[in-house]
Amino acid sequence: MKTPLEDPIGDTRHFELLSVSLHAEGHHDPLVALPLPGSPFALKEGAEIRVTLTFRLGKPVEGLKFVDVRERQGVVVATNEVMLGCYRPGGPYEVVLPPERLPSGHLARDTYQVKGTFVDADGHVLGYGNHCFRITKEWPEQACGV
Repeated sequence: MKTPLEDPIGDTRHFELLSVSLHAEGHHDPLVALPLPGSPFALKEGAEIRVTLTFRLGKPVEGLKFVDVRERQGVVVATNEVMLGCYRPGGPYEVVLPPERLPSGHLARDTYQVKGTFVDADGHVLGYGNHCFRITKEWPEQACGV
C-alpha cells in the first residue's frame, strides 16, 4: 500500500507507507497484509493481534505518532494513539505496535472500520490508511492454514 504522494490533505510528499501487516497469536506468518480490496477480513474474538507498519521518509520527522480510529456502525468505539518517535530521512522503517486483545462476546461480533493516520509533532498529517475487519466467533478456515 502506498500513500498517495499527490494527496492535497496534509504534506504527504515526504512520507510513503509501504505496508501494514497484521499478526495474530498462534500464526507464524502475517495473517493479512493491509489494505485488502473488497470485503472485510475476519478476526477471531478475543485474539491478541499486533500490527506492523513499514514506511519510508523523505525528510526528518520529529514526534511521529500513529493514531487509529475505529468505528462500528458509524459510531467511534475506540481511538488509539501510539508514539513512534523521531526518524531521519530514509528507511524503510518497520515498527511493531503494542499487542492488543480484540473484544469478545456476542455484542463484539460485528464489522469495524479503521482509519490509521500518521501525524508529526506539529500536527501535520503525513499519511493514512483505511481498512475494515469483522470479529467472528472462530478463525476462518483459510487463516488457520486448512
